[in-house]
Amino acid sequence: VLAAAVDRHLWPSCRFSCCMDNGYWVSRHTHMDRSYHFRELEVESEDAIDEWVQTAMMQPLDKNYPVWRVTVLRAPEPDRSALFWQLHHSIGDGLSLLFAFSPMMGCPGGDPLSKIPLPSALLPPERRKVTAGGGSSSSQAGGCCQTPCAFMKGMLAPALVKHDTELRINPPIAQRNPFMRFNGQRNFTRFPKVSMSLIKSIKDKHECSVNDVLMAGLIGALRRYGAEVCEDPLLQSESARIEFKSMIMLALPRPVDMKNLADCVTNKMLFVPCSLPIDEPTVLGRLHRTIAAFAGMKSTAYIAGVAGMTDFVKGVAPTSVLRKTASETFSKHSLLVTNVPSTTVPITFPKEGGEEISETHMVFPNIIPQVSIITYNGFVNANIVADPELFPKAERLGEMFRKEFEALDACDPE
Repeated sequence: VLAAAVDRHLWPSCRFSCCMDNGYWVSRHTHMDRSYHFRELEVESEDAIDEWVQTAMMQPLDKNYPVWRVTVLRAPEPDRSALFWQLHHSIGDGLSLLFAFSPMMGCPGGDPLSKIPLPSALLPPERRKVTAGGGSSSSQAGGCCQTPCAFMKGMLAPALVKHDTELRINPPIAQRNPFMRFNGQRNFTRFPKVSMSLIKSIKDKHECSVNDVLMAGLIGALRRYGAEVCEDPLLQSESARIEFKSMIMLALPRPVDMKNLADCVTNKMLFVPCSLPIDEPTVLGRLHRTIAAFAGMKSTAYIAGVAGMTDFVKGVAPTSVLRKTASETFSKHSLLVTNVPSTTVPITFPKEGGEEISETHMVFPNIIPQVSIITYNGFVNANIVADPELFPKAERLGEMFRKEFEALDACDPE
């Protein structure tokens, strides 16, 4: 059933039917090889699924085939089974894959894209909210000086980034300078699910965005983990000044073409540096500083500056320089966070003859620790993939992530 749906909806897109060859998409397979792209394995339990993923996420894809593969992991009832879809990041990012997969997704109401709480800037023009002044709610009003300053700040942001403070949850600076090398050790850890009703309660109480709440909760959990589990003296201090940045992945989607959703996988992705207040000792203080940190990233001018500099460097620099620059940029950050909104209702996949999805995750074994967050069907699904030497008890981080939201909800606005 799934193979037939993919053959019909995704295989016509070159990124799903072509092979990677020296930076180009090359057609080598007229028909989809179901024996390679789809397999089913039996596992002993739901816990065994996570153990299987630990190994599978590190295995390279065969580039003699289109760079994706699906494995169904069947656990005996009442345990849940899983669908593990491994694909190369060059095919698409989180949001674009949601768009591309949407014809195969069944949900109450019939239109999965209408059930995704996307920011206005990512919606087709006819579905964007309009402000009282007549402009799109995604537009950021600014004075004659604010817009040029935000644009220049965006252009210079990648060049002005410095290395983060050395903590016990990031590699020693000597290992990061000038750039890090991948040591091949990564563990995948799922966090306990968090109810979106709790997140929205905090959002409404403190008049901020869902993203602000999620990031404040994450940075609070990281501070507690470093202080309590790693016993880092800097994170135990209430006065230490710490530079701690996350690379934030932003997608700039193409206009959605309802007749050819697979083309949405050609979205442009940007990586934007964001300083996070891991040195802030109070729960409410972290939320306020997180709101301030992300306020600039909501500026259209700032994002235009980042995009302009990215396009310029990509256009003039040779591949060797681009790879060196990318590696150096990663080494100056402690974390990479990707946060993707999914549907607010349960999804059946595929919609014809498929099964209902109860939980969904993105799994990225990256050169720096990566936290992936998906809001789906009323819950926050999050995980971390990190070097076990830096996060030896990552399950504790998941517990702290949940408790941080409980602490935020207990705080009264100032």
